[in-house]
Amino acid sequence: MNISVIIPAYNEEENLKILLPHLHGIIAPLGCAYELIVADSQKTADNSEEVCKSNGAKYVIQSGSGYADAFRTGIKMSVYEAVLVVDADNSQDISRIPQMYDSLLSGADVVIGSRYVKGGTTDDPLVSVIMSKLLNFTYRVVLGFKQKDVSTDFRFYRKEKLKKIETSCENFDVIEETLFLLKKKYPDLKITEVPIDYKQRAEGVSKRRLLHFIAGYIKLTFKLFRLRF
Repeated sequence: MNISVIIPAYNEEENLKILLPHLHGIIAPLGCAYELIVADSQKTADNSEEVCKSNGAKYVIQSGSGYADAFRTGIKMSVYEAVLVVDADNSQDISRIPQMYDSLLSGADVVIGSRYVKGGTTDDPLVSVIMSKLLNFTYRVVLGFKQKDVSTDFRFYRKEKLKKIETSCENFDVIEETLFLLKKKYPDLKITEVPIDYKQRAEGVSKRRLLHFIAGYIKLTFKLFRLRF
């Protein structure tokens, strides 16, 4: 199964210089065809395009704005059967990609790189960990998820299933929306989790804005709860 790696990015030039060669080094030995797609903002202000060109990555400008649009743009531009989403900030443990890929080949429909299953770790500040675990607990209770880490975008998907849903969120909440819509359309969807070590971003600052982030997730929770029932 060949892999399309989608990397939403906004002013991540320095991180991409590290991430793209590392991804090549990890994915090439898997023996499959693959592509790296960096989906950048229309208002980019750095040299990410040149970094992509020099590292064999496809550089695309998203059609709209925000994380969710970059996510959808990357999917639209992808050509292979397996879609892997990776953050551009080098926070995620991409050394676990081979293990995640094996899980996909073994029959999983979605494979989550998880901070909260046994063997996973995170070095986020305590307040961020508490908020994240509270969010995940809420989604498990309200929406019926059994997985420990549904708020991470570090995932493999089978593209044929991903193409059958239509997301509408505009920001990072598209992560949960995607998983919910897949589960709703495919009740027997097989989701597995692989433990990862999550680190602080290597360079730059986070694009998440706390109040906007919280408001979006509250709105999404009620929306998906209504859809569920």
